[in-house]
Amino acid sequence: MKLSLSCRIAEFSNNKEKSFLSIESLIKLASTNGFKGISLRPSVISTNTPTQSVLKLKDVFNLNKMSVSMITSNIHLAKNDAYAASNLRNITPCLDLAEQIDTSLVRIMIKNEDDIKFAKRALDEAKERGIILTQQTHWGTLAETIDQTINLIRVIKRKNFGITYEPANLLACGSDYGIKGLEKLLPYIVNFYFQNIKIDQNSSHEFKTLGNGNVRVRYLHLNDKKGIDIKPLIKLLYEQKYKKWFTIHQPLMEGQRVEEAIEEASNLFLEYKN
Repeated sequence: MKLSLSCRIAEFSNNKEKSFLSIESLIKLASTNGFKGISLRPSVISTNTPTQSVLKLKDVFNLNKMSVSMITSNIHLAKNDAYAASNLRNITPCLDLAEQIDTSLVRIMIKNEDDIKFAKRALDEAKERGIILTQQTHWGTLAETIDQTINLIRVIKRKNFGITYEPANLLACGSDYGIKGLEKLLPYIVNFYFQNIKIDQNSSHEFKTLGNGNVRVRYLHLNDKKGIDIKPLIKLLYEQKYKKWFTIHQPLMEGQRVEEAIEEASNLFLEYKN
């Protein structure tokens, strides 16, 4: 299993397009704590980033012997807003960016039935370039639950269509997010995203699910079992010899320093490290 850190950890809480920490510093902190990759978002890079800047960033990754685990190529994907599926209509810039930054995983969102035909075309184009398009189990999409995700896989029928398994969204959407759910989707998972939450109707943070209504959630520390007990899921992945990415996708907690957050993330895997 390859450990990755989402650059979301260094984003401003009220602006997903800006980071309070340089990507160079984040890469070094992640590397020091045993991570092998960074999941890039529009706060660092997007399809609007000039090619020269992308190539300079690639040099930074190479210098630190780190990989780009996946790209979320525009702010609409990061926000999951009404335009989150728009890149399916023209996937070429996303594929160009993936090749420039040297990653084979590109995030997509399939939000409704009309998106499916465009997703198939995008996947066919991506296949020609050896790139996987990955749909996250996420509120507001056709992959809110385990069963919906399996159905989507069957409808899409493309070998380069991967799943990013994200238990927090499954929890909010009322789906099985534990061992049984993971076992069902494991053959299709190309990335595992983890953020820890619990349902809390007094929280101001809201997941606008299609099947479960608007669900308010509160973020917890990664190892807090009041939310998602991640250890059994990590154990299963190791037992099943999962070789792909596991990405910590947690925002910074209130009062937490980014160095502390990255160390906390690394400690989840201590018992499996040599």
